[in-house]
Amino acid sequence: MLIMLSCVPVTKTIGERKMKKILSIVLSLCLISILFVACGQDAPESTDTSGTPTSQTDAEEITLTFMRTGTPEILHGIFDELIVEYETANPNIKIDMQDLGWGDAEKTLQTMSASQTLPDVMYHLPGTVFNLADKGLILDLAPYLDDELKSDMFPSILEAGQYAGAQYLIPCGGSTLMLWYNADLFEQAGLDPDSPPKTWDEFFTACDKLSAIDGVDPIGMYGKVAGGEITFVMESLFTTEYGGSAWDVEKGQYVYGNEDAKQATINTMQFMQDMTDYAQNSFVEYGRFDVRTLLRDEKVAMVFDLVNMANVIPEQLEDGSMRVATLPAGASNVNSSAVNVGGWFIPTNSEHPDEAWDFLSFLMETESQLAHATYGTVPMLQSEIPFSQEGYKKIVASSLENSYAEGISPKSNELWTAQAEYVQLLLLDEMTAAEAYDAIVADHEAIYE
Repeated sequence: MLIMLSCVPVTKTIGERKMKKILSIVLSLCLISILFVACGQDAPESTDTSGTPTSQTDAEEITLTFMRTGTPEILHGIFDELIVEYETANPNIKIDMQDLGWGDAEKTLQTMSASQTLPDVMYHLPGTVFNLADKGLILDLAPYLDDELKSDMFPSILEAGQYAGAQYLIPCGGSTLMLWYNADLFEQAGLDPDSPPKTWDEFFTACDKLSAIDGVDPIGMYGKVAGGEITFVMESLFTTEYGGSAWDVEKGQYVYGNEDAKQATINTMQFMQDMTDYAQNSFVEYGRFDVRTLLRDEKVAMVFDLVNMANVIPEQLEDGSMRVATLPAGASNVNSSAVNVGGWFIPTNSEHPDEAWDFLSFLMETESQLAHATYGTVPMLQSEIPFSQEGYKKIVASSLENSYAEGISPKSNELWTAQAEYVQLLLLDEMTAAEAYDAIVADHEAIYE
């Protein structure tokens, strides 16, 4: 699914919707006050069914549970302030933010879904959400979607939250795969830091030169099976070799098994296997988070990673010693990538779905989304683009061009696990690219059935 990025005029300013609401309320209250002063009357009271007068300003206090999977200390720094802002504008609503780290996420979600205690508004990944939707546990948000939010979101990103004709997820975070590199080490190796590798051949040329630096490995690699990390690397690199998406939306399957995609798939896996000659020791024991510290500490010169890398090396990005570029291209000569997403959903066990949607809508406003983006995401809204035109953020935004939404289905976790196991054996030289290809296609076919 091609994601076309365009800098469109911003038709709304930050906070415009919120300001209109506030002004409307203030003007209404002023008018009411003037009328009652003129008439010499007190504010009206309504009468409940028991005949007891109650003030119209009294509203039921509602508590919404809210959870954003991730690193709690970072997330509270983002959302605590947003929650105060929302509660101030909606005094009858209280937001109870709950913490959930990625390591415990899947197990905790299964427990909460079984006991019908999923939070009113939660962030997670499409594969798990679609799986829960198949069990009738997630609301279709299509009836709630307004034209303003629809028109502001990139269509392909909004579609990434759709499954079986329903909008179960509102994507609010995601990333392409990019090349992060140490500009100082590039200069030391005789490479031009202003001209990072644009093709696979240039990438290996850079690796050869960087190998001459003592104590530094040219590329940091992660090879753990869990989490779908190495399968996302393969899927992203595949798009640059194949010149198209790795996922067939209509079939709900990877295209790897198609005859026209076979050689591109094998070539991609061979590229990954060849990368290991330049990687750090014991790379299969590393996850994506571990490798980020290797780049930060100048143990490696390059890493293929998501936008979240920026949170680990902010000072180096500021002074230019660390930089980012789009993914080197394979045979297609297009610097593309897969795009993974996560997003907000509302479970069917929510007792206040309308209020939950109002809070979710607030979280998707431009200013809220810009605050959320500091955790690490490519732009989700077109209105974010004008704020992503400086420094590394411009490269991050441009990485959406010619890129494709990641393949997602309720069977994603099974597909990723099966694929990752063979990719790991490939990286350990225990399988050839052709052997790994045959094994992946066979396992995927069994899972589709």
